[in-house]
Amino acid sequence: MTYLLLNLGFLALAAAVALVAALVRRRRVGESRQANQPAANQHGVGQRPVHRPRKVVAAVVLSFLALCVLTAVFDNLMIAAGLFKYSPEHTSGWRIGLAPLEDFAYVLAAAVLLPAVWSLLPAGKRSRDE
Repeated sequence: MTYLLLNLGFLALAAAVALVAALVRRRRVGESRQANQPAANQHGVGQRPVHRPRKVVAAVVLSFLALCVLTAVFDNLMIAAGLFKYSPEHTSGWRIGLAPLEDFAYVLAAAVLLPAVWSLLPAGKRSRDE
């Protein structure tokens, strides 16, 4: 099994959760519009704010880019230090420094999956009341 094939499973899972999150968000927006709530009241207690899709996509892209830079730097340092190795027969052969391109699929999966999971969590207070 190649690393690329293994990564496809993680990417498919992340894409599926992101799709479910988008459908749930669409349903929530539709329900709030049907209830004739003014836009100013969409941030009430116990409700999750309605985000614009462009802002969400921009946040995911910026997170992905930042994580790519960190992955490139630290993977190269760890590989150079000899902490781990990648067998050439299981990689595509494309590398960023010493790090195989397949390493960056986990970054993409995380950048897509984490905001999707967060949007699926129930709304409410995030900190304890004292």
